[in-house]
Amino acid sequence: ELTVSSTHAKVTLEPLERGFGHTLGNALRRILLSSMPGCAVTEVEIDGVLHEYSTKEGVQEDILEILLNLKGLAVKVEGKDEVILTLTKSGAGPVVAGDITHDGGVEIAKPRNTLSAT
Repeated sequence: ELTVSSTHAKVTLEPLERGFGHTLGNALRRILLSSMPGCAVTEVEIDGVLHEYSTKEGVQEDILEILLNLKGLAVKVEGKDEVILTLTKSGAGPVVAGDITHDGGVEIAKPRNTLSAT
């Protein structure tokens, strides 16, 4: 069975000997992860925060939860190896991915994704 879309593919291989599915699956996962192009958040700096287990006054979530939300941020970068994104928020209200500012060549795929509720 083969199912393919723009963001998902499902391939079914059967029958396999007991335990061979894990061996085959791990090899495929490593190959795909090492050869797929893409970008991700690799570094975060938050004023007044020393480590991921800190808290920030006025922010409901732990820093670790915010970092996990940033890790899930879908970003498309055109023609650059590295970019710096800036997020500045003042006042009450949710912080969303669309609040991130950047130079050209960057597209936030889901600007309504919530990074922090407060």
